[in-house]
Amino acid sequence: MTRRLPALAVALLGVVAAVAFYRVVYGSVAELVAALDHCQELYCDFTRQYYTTGRDILATGQPANGYFYSSFFALLLAPFGRVAPETAVQLWTLVQLLGIALLLLPALDFGRESPAAGALYVILLAFSMPLLHNLKWGQVSTLVTGGAFAALFLYRRGRLTAAAVVLALAAAVKYYVAIVAVAFLLRREWRLLLTLAIAFLVLWLVVPTVALGPAGNAAFYATVRERVAHAMTTWMPEDINAQYLPSVAGRWLGTAAGRPFWRLLGYGLFGLNLLAVARLVWRRGPRDVEWAFALLFLGLPLAIDTSWPHYFVYLPFAQTLVWLALREATGWTRRLAAFLLSVSVVLASMPFFALVGRWQDYSQYGILFVANLGLLITAHALTLRPAARSGRPASPAEPATAAR
Repeated sequence: MTRRLPALAVALLGVVAAVAFYRVVYGSVAELVAALDHCQELYCDFTRQYYTTGRDILATGQPANGYFYSSFFALLLAPFGRVAPETAVQLWTLVQLLGIALLLLPALDFGRESPAAGALYVILLAFSMPLLHNLKWGQVSTLVTGGAFAALFLYRRGRLTAAAVVLALAAAVKYYVAIVAVAFLLRREWRLLLTLAIAFLVLWLVVPTVALGPAGNAAFYATVRERVAHAMTTWMPEDINAQYLPSVAGRWLGTAAGRPFWRLLGYGLFGLNLLAVARLVWRRGPRDVEWAFALLFLGLPLAIDTSWPHYFVYLPFAQTLVWLALREATGWTRRLAAFLLSVSVVLASMPFFALVGRWQDYSQYGILFVANLGLLITAHALTLRPAARSGRPASPAEPATAAR
């Protein structure tokens, strides 16, 4: 514990420095909110979509306009809809704090291996543009990504059933986070996967069907599908906040004519990324599960149409993993990884966002996409090295020995 105190002090100083930076540069929460994106109101997504959906779900059975999520999440929002908007906003702040707390869980495991890595992770998170973007909108990317990290935290300690239930909760809110289950599939964690499937079906299907009725739940999802389809064919592909490969490429080139090609390329690269994850997990290399989580998240902008800035709250996790691996790398791999890591850290930070000056420019040029892509390349350069070069044992939660 004594050797961790300096790192803890550095982490706390980093958080204080981040708060001071926001205070000096933006002056107030209102100014920071206005600078991060359109909509001048704090928690815009909550007040416009989540709160109204929670208010009406049990009465009308239908989501608010702009709500693209599950009926299970809508039911979770119902208690917020039963109180005054001002009270609901205060309660939603607690949800945001819970999401941050879940995101901080990897700091414990990083700190156990290297106190400096734990401190680095906390500081990267404190200066993370995607984290601030999530807070501005009152989004749930912190909550669902933190849920995935909580599942990893529990898995490393042999709590497989708990890990499955937590991941099911996160995936029942936003489906894309279920991508990390690929790591468990590759590890042949059949009991975990069965529990995950059952828990997800209960949360996503059974609970809403009981609450809304079979016809009501079907009508809810029909409305959501119709609205998503409309968004996909109208405003969503052209939204400058989308950090999805075809959207970014279209903005760079000034034309959407090549979107089918970029979409196909993205899917192809996503598939190659999955193959690399499979190779990594099957050989049981150092930190294989952690790397699998990082690579699976980093592959999302290649395949997920929206990929809004707040999706990228996983970047500090991947950046810290790369920093740890740098200590074991040599030669050109180390130099390339160090350079790309530095670029990723800088581009995804609030100081760089402030330097750019306008959120429109920051999003328009796909800066978070570039930060993510550079880190994805770095992660592959490091994980393709022979596992024998690292002195750290494989993962602490082996299927044959982990307590259930």
